[in-house]
Amino acid sequence: MQLLETAKFRKQRERLQGEKEKESLKKSIQRILEDPAAGKKMNGELMPFHIYRCTVAGRPQRLIYQLAADSLVLFSFGPRHVAFKP
Repeated sequence: MQLLETAKFRKQRERLQGEKEKESLKKSIQRILEDPAAGKKMNGELMPFHIYRCTVAGRPQRLIYQLAADSLVLFSFGPRHVAFKP
């Protein structure tokens, strides 16, 4: 499965500072690659997206992604108020 990321996700990934944050994101992505249905399917206008909840340094984070035919597109990562911001 091919892994793609949006410009927004790339910026958020580059802003991660601690090794714990980077490692948690890496583990979350690996978990989704192993089981694409690991995240919850969104409803309403966000229907094509999935959300995977994880914890980074004791803080809840969300990874928003979309499944395509043979790829996984990463859209956003961060706390709820950041992850859902356009």
